[in-house]
Amino acid sequence: MGYGDIMNKIKIKEIILFCTVVFVFLTFELIYLFLGVDFNTITSKDYILITLSKYFVIILFLLIYYKKYLVSKWKDFIKNFKYYFIISFKDWLTGFLIMIVSNSIIVNIVGSVGENEEAVQGLINAIPFIALIMTTFLAPFVEEMIFRKSLQDCFNNKTFYMIMSGFIFGLIHTFGGPLIEYLYIIPYGALGFMFAHTINKTDNIYCTIMMHMLHNGFLTLIAILV
Repeated sequence: MGYGDIMNKIKIKEIILFCTVVFVFLTFELIYLFLGVDFNTITSKDYILITLSKYFVIILFLLIYYKKYLVSKWKDFIKNFKYYFIISFKDWLTGFLIMIVSNSIIVNIVGSVGENEEAVQGLINAIPFIALIMTTFLAPFVEEMIFRKSLQDCFNNKTFYMIMSGFIFGLIHTFGGPLIEYLYIIPYGALGFMFAHTINKTDNIYCTIMMHMLHNGFLTLIAILV
């Protein structure tokens, strides 16, 4: 095996792209820190606006970079919608049930819900309508394009891809919290793993974007109403 073959298997370009987008996703707020914004004193409304700006910047980049891919997969998604929906729903339901059971067990161990859930609930309480848009439409598109599509491009092995997609997806949702709360990687990771499984079967990112939107929208509406 030559040097070129090795580099092709490693997929350097795809890995660099994935790491770059994740870095921006996690550290976008640093821009506002440099501008003098104090995150300890800003209101929930201001934080939502900052978060929205992050999503719009990343979405713009993803739309430009993956334009041809998104157009071709959309046509395929519409053509095979019924078939894709059945597959996607089954995988989502499996991941969701695992998520509920594992989350219930971990709450009893930790003694509270994760910081990510508390933060989301705070945003929902502050500006319900904007939070609904952000969690139902913006976040699912960004997260699926990064943690499913972009990450898929980095690996040839489908099983390893599912494991890494679940683990990284779970890690992102627990990142920065107390060590004990990293147990929540399990419920988040279960959903991420099953979404990656959907991608392996359908090879269409709109399948998981659809289910991610329905998942987040359903939970956000319950949080608003309750």
